[in-house]
Amino acid sequence: MIFDDELLERCISCGFCLPACPTYALTGEEASSPRGRITLMRALETGQLEPDDPTLVEQSSFCLGCRACEPVCPAGVQYGNLLEQWRDHQWRGRDRPWLARVLMAVVARRWLLRLQGLVRRHARARGRAESLMLGCVERGLYPAVSRAALRIAPDLNVPANQGCCGALHAHNGESGRGAELARELGKRLPGTIVTTAGGCAAHLAAQLGRDRVKEFSEWLLERNAWPDGQYR
Repeated sequence: MIFDDELLERCISCGFCLPACPTYALTGEEASSPRGRITLMRALETGQLEPDDPTLVEQSSFCLGCRACEPVCPAGVQYGNLLEQWRDHQWRGRDRPWLARVLMAVVARRWLLRLQGLVRRHARARGRAESLMLGCVERGLYPAVSRAALRIAPDLNVPANQGCCGALHAHNGESGRGAELARELGKRLPGTIVTTAGGCAAHLAAQLGRDRVKEFSEWLLERNAWPDGQYR
């Protein structure tokens, strides 16, 4: 069994997901929509298509994993979970895209992530009760984001030795390892975990609980701490 049957059968093929899907908007092809991909998943589950089928290979990679289809789905299809199960099966070993393999190997090493911070100068702060998650990619490519967040909310704690939340692994065929990394990060970061990255927040919340993880804007609003002036 590749997929959770209850999740796979929840789709009623109504098509509400089509306008919300960026890859369907780009191509207009049914196979590039959430509904179409679920049809492909069912064909894979029943053996009608083999894992090396060109359409399966293409569509498992072409999907962005943005989950924009989930809020508009009247049947409550958990498409993100289905996509992870699909890639766990489809992207094993050498079948995983080489770039994903490289990135996953890099972010799994905390010392490399800390080195990024030394070079790129992300936010730093100690001793507070709630933790700002730096993110494995954000701290290297967009360090100004965490510095800006700390200017707005200077009471946040920013531990240096954070590691990766595991979202990258979960999205690229290693959902088990992704869950393990999320739990490890949860042990390292005290209190509520605040993040500026939506994908990381969704993954962490699924593993650690919705009450433990907050997106930065949500966290500000809950505390009525939304800043005045240029940040409005």
